[in-house]
Amino acid sequence: MNHALRDARRHPPRDARRLALRAIAAVATLATWATLAAAPLVASAAAAADAWPSQPIRLVVPFSAGGAVDAYARIVAPALSRELGQSVVVDNRPGASGIIGTEAVARAPADGYTLLVGNIATFAINPVIYKNNPFDPLKQLAPITKTVVVNYVLVVNPDKVPARTAADLITYAKAHPGSLSYGSSGTGSMQQMAAALFEARTQTRMLHVPYKGTGAVLGDLVAGHVDMIFADQGTMMQQVKAGKLAVLGVGGLKRVPEYPDIPTIAEAANLPGFEVVAWQGLAGPAKLPADIVDRVNRAINKVQAEKDVHAKLMEAGLVPDAGTPEDFRRYIAAELQKWGKVAGDLGIKAD
Repeated sequence: MNHALRDARRHPPRDARRLALRAIAAVATLATWATLAAAPLVASAAAAADAWPSQPIRLVVPFSAGGAVDAYARIVAPALSRELGQSVVVDNRPGASGIIGTEAVARAPADGYTLLVGNIATFAINPVIYKNNPFDPLKQLAPITKTVVVNYVLVVNPDKVPARTAADLITYAKAHPGSLSYGSSGTGSMQQMAAALFEARTQTRMLHVPYKGTGAVLGDLVAGHVDMIFADQGTMMQQVKAGKLAVLGVGGLKRVPEYPDIPTIAEAANLPGFEVVAWQGLAGPAKLPADIVDRVNRAINKVQAEKDVHAKLMEAGLVPDAGTPEDFRRYIAAELQKWGKVAGDLGIKAD
């Protein structure tokens, strides 16, 4: 009897074998059908990417018109439209230091028709100062490329501030603590961070007056309602040339070729290593397909290299600095760490 049991285990009945073979065949058939069923979906996604763009593209600027981000978008949009063969429109969505427009893009469909033209504030400063509104640009956005570097300048209303050099400004600020006011495009903006860093390095105290956008600050600065601002070179130098504002220094470590007679703040105020520059970049919703990311990246690199576009950007104080999506992702990560430390050390935070 034991021999019979062993034989039965070694040699299962033919019916059992047939059932096993049928089961294997059924599994193989199901796998084949699953592959065939998925094929149209894959083909459809690929076709959609190949067909992109088939409708107008929105470049969302999370700030009001009149600032450096808006200027960049309006210079690049026509050239990008020619390159991609579709209308590219600029959509200003200001508010909350850029948060409203940025989050609108993060929530948009990841189809390549809604892109963010952001800056250092949207990508690297807001995430580290708005603790009650956590936003991770590396998780909620798809970095496409860094676009430009923005030279900053320190300008004052010459009728309100009796200083014509950065050193004079420091002397006056120390003699009149709290009497000078500086405007910014909003709490936590690069303009505020720059001024706060200046206060910390010079041991001065000034009043911060936040606005909803650079355009609003500029009007009040010219009118004398605020005394000074750290802001982008392109926007401010137009008013300097018109005689309405006075420039005391540039924020980079080197003088800019366009204005070789204007000293750096570091040299004029004897502040070694003092540097205030901003940058901009392009991104889409987090799940934006990689092939669309790459296509937009190539288009931006190409149009920014065009002679006419390059000249317009430089004239606006926007120095082209495009790269790869991977480069931009790494850069954002480094900037988050850098400005997180500055905000923590200086106690800058927003609700």
